[in-house]
This record gives sequence, structure tokens and C-alpha cells, in this order.
Amino acid sequence: MLSESKQEVYTDEELIAKVGANNVDIIREWLSKQPHLPKISDKQLVIFLNCCRCKLEITKKMIDAYYTMRTHNPDIFGNRKITELQKTFNLFYFHKLPLLPDGSRAGFSRLRDFNSNVFNALDTLRLVFAMFDVSIDEDPLAPEWKFVMDMTGFSMGHLTKLTNLTLMKKCMTYIQIALPMRLTAVHLINAPPLANQLMMFLKPLMYKHLYSMISVHPANDMESVYKFIPQEYFASDMGGNAPSFEAKKEETESNFEALKIFFENDEKFNHIDENKRIDKDNRFNSTSYGLEGSFKKLELD
Repeated sequence: MLSESKQEVYTDEELIAKVGANNVDIIREWLSKQPHLPKISDKQLVIFLNCCRCKLEITKKMIDAYYTMRTHNPDIFGNRKITELQKTFNLFYFHKLPLLPDGSRAGFSRLRDFNSNVFNALDTLRLVFAMFDVSIDEDPLAPEWKFVMDMTGFSMGHLTKLTNLTLMKKCMTYIQIALPMRLTAVHLINAPPLANQLMMFLKPLMYKHLYSMISVHPANDMESVYKFIPQEYFASDMGGNAPSFEAKKEETESNFEALKIFFENDEKFNHIDENKRIDKDNRFNSTSYGLEGSFKKLELD
């Protein structure tokens, strides 16, 4: 039987106990000396600590990178109105797979509309990171995350729009130094030959650690995928036991309206004030987007 896809619900006290009250206190003390950072909830602190395996110095760097990059990239992290997200959401399938036996989480994405003319890279990435935020908030203690990207319907038209160097550099940097999600594997399934071109484009933007997590599985070679995620965990459209793509889409979309305040609060409160930053040498470098800048030493294991 498949594990339920619903997350456990914890009180703030229970969450804090999972990562250690002393660790939270230490980060709180550090935050009191960082006037440029916003007020951060206990739950969000737990998310950072969990992602960083309670390594305090790495946690501090991630917190700073997280709020700094989101503040300086409003094109990706701003304008997340539900009505706008829904328009893009209609072009894709985005959902979580049932909880895996080891307690880890797996996310799934696939094109719903194969027409590359309606594909917009910026809108897509804005939605992807919005869905990441929701997934992290729902599962703050997830031990690790895997992602399955089904490339069915992916064409040269999509590839051309994705090979925007500035945009993808921002995204890769955020994923590698600021995303509070312990990512352990990315599987590109049903990959057409041009998937190799995408990987060649992205490789210079990635640390070796991230690049090594990515596995490309050619079209019609699902057996290699099932070694990592059993078939039964996939949607019924793919021969699995989980609900169909459309059923999962309806379930996720039905929760969108309830997320309205979640995104409004994020846009309103989760910003830094560079004028209040005490460590002036750690200002955000908009040219390097962190890869060669002040956050470059932040590496998660």
C-alpha cells in the first residue's frame, strides 16, 4: 500500500524540539544582531536548520542568502498573485508523489500543454519556486527531496526559451545556496535527445555536487527510473497507483485560494533592508548572483 501523501502537522513547539531548542536560540541571538533581515517565524527557522542538518554557521549563511536573493530578484519572487500563478499552472502538472518508504519526498512536473508558443520561462520559474515554497511549508521536516521532471512534449521551442543565461544563472544560484530544501536527486525522464543540450547549457552554472545529482533517462526507459522511485508511486497515467495527473492537478489547484495570504505575506514581509546591513562586505552582488560572490562558500552536504 502507498504511504499517504499528506504531511504531518506539528505545533511550533514540536518543530523546535525536532531541531533542538538550543539551536533555535542560537540562531535567534544571531538574528538579533542582523537588523537587515526580516522577522522570521519559528517554523521558518526550523526549516532552515533542518535543511542544514543543524549546522549553525551554514544555517546563518543560508538565511542571509535566502532573503537577500529573494529581495533582489522580484521578477522571480514577486508578483505571485494567485490569478497569475493559476494561468501558468494550467500549462503544467505539478504535484508531490506519495511519501516514499524512507520518509523522503518526491516532486513531479510535466508539461500539460505541449505548445511551446504558450510557454514562458520566467512565468514557469516563478511558479516552480512558488510550488517549492508551498511544499517546504507543508513538509518542514522532510529529510530529503527528489524531483522527477517528465520531459514528454519538451521541444526545441521550449529549450530556446529556457536558455536565457541571466535568468537561469539566478535560478541555479538560488537553488544551490538559498533554497531550504535538501535536494538529493533530479530525474529527467522521457528525455528527448535535446535534453543533452539543456544539460550542456546548465553545467557551467552548477556546482559539481548538483550536477552529479541529475540523471537523464531516455524516452521509454522507465525501468531505470523505477530503481529509484517504484512505479506504484507514479500517477495512474503512467501505470502507477497514485491518482491521475488531472486529479492531482485539481487537488493542488483547489488549495490555491487558501494560499493567497501565504504569498501576500511573503511579498510584504520577507525582505531585507540593505541600508541596515552591518557587514557591508556581504552585500548582494547582482552581477555574479552569488556564484562568484560573497555567498560562494555555502555548500550543503
